[in-house]
Amino acid sequence: MFKALDLYLLRQIMPTLLVTLLVAAIILLLERMLRLLDIAVGNGVSTLVVFQMLFNLIPHYIGLALPAALFLGVLLAFRKLSSQSELDAIQSSGIGLSRFIRWAVILGLLMMIFNLILVGYLQPISRYAYRALLFNVTSGVLESGIGEGVFMDLPNGYTLRVEESRGAGRELFGVFAHQQKEDGTIVTLTAERGRLVTGGPDRPTSLRLFQGNRSEWSPGATSADTVSFDVFDWPLNLADLIRFRVRGGDERELTLDELLRGYVSNMDAERTGIKPAAVNPQDYPEQLVSPAAIAAELHGRIVFSLSILFLPMLAAPLGIMTHRASKSFGLVVGLLTLVVYHKILEFSEAYATVGGVSAGPALWVPFMLFIGGTSYLFLKTEIMAGATPMQRLEDRWSNMTSGLIRLFRSSRG
Repeated sequence: MFKALDLYLLRQIMPTLLVTLLVAAIILLLERMLRLLDIAVGNGVSTLVVFQMLFNLIPHYIGLALPAALFLGVLLAFRKLSSQSELDAIQSSGIGLSRFIRWAVILGLLMMIFNLILVGYLQPISRYAYRALLFNVTSGVLESGIGEGVFMDLPNGYTLRVEESRGAGRELFGVFAHQQKEDGTIVTLTAERGRLVTGGPDRPTSLRLFQGNRSEWSPGATSADTVSFDVFDWPLNLADLIRFRVRGGDERELTLDELLRGYVSNMDAERTGIKPAAVNPQDYPEQLVSPAAIAAELHGRIVFSLSILFLPMLAAPLGIMTHRASKSFGLVVGLLTLVVYHKILEFSEAYATVGGVSAGPALWVPFMLFIGGTSYLFLKTEIMAGATPMQRLEDRWSNMTSGLIRLFRSSRG
């Protein structure tokens, strides 16, 4: 019987959880895709690069939607069971709320472990990959384009100059390029017009030239070898000119192992504050980040993941309702509680990052208050006969608002 009830509860939770997770992730990705398409079109990048950047954002948006999906799945499941009197029948058979919610808590435990893997390893790597892609599209030469009347030295040994530049330096007119090799050979490129083409992170940036000539003259030759062309793709090899920084410039790009290693190293060396160590960032990227930021990020990830474990214990009492109760009161209170708690954690982590307060108390004190209030509400709901604590809170809220309305009307009269 217990196994059948457990499976029945999970069947009530999982559809809402999966649908909420999918819809929230799609909405967030679509909102970001519009901005990325504007960047891609403005920089002459193919839409394939946009989808590569969106793919790297999936772990981030799943991490944002996961707590809300679990919370809504459990809350709406218990609201359905209580509204159809199924929960009353289950409790009247001697199965308490603690026993009935056991598999919802196990589901929360699995979600907590998944979130630790997500924020500890997948999100840092994907965030760095996204920023590297964005840098390759919008930074360096690709951001300012090629200015007109300016001699630009390229890594391939050429000196480039254009007479006229349009479209943020991507549409060029009167292109001239000159290179002198070590053996004295001189190569010259001229074209009526050109276009800066960005092939993405895996392709070299090239300059597409139209209606031009390529001349090559060697010492001792009586004349130069000249070839005319209609269209010529000239690779610029800008990898050495515009190179993205190494991973670790932001604490959110560090994995959980790197954060823990940096935190222990800072504790042993008694390093504090907002000044990074920067001893050997190639081998230890966490040394590019200040000790305060490392501590805040490490505590923040752990606290946020542990909070997911207690979401079913918060959602179940808020979802239990009587027939005369409002259907939306528990949902509104629950979502408001989650938003306020999340913002408190965000503010505490940001304040600890700049060294305003120690990361441990700033993040663990709100967490302890959260689990204390959640546990109290859950136990009170289980042992209290008659109306649930949320029902009594709703009655008091209704009486207070009714009194204020009557007072307002009488004052107007």
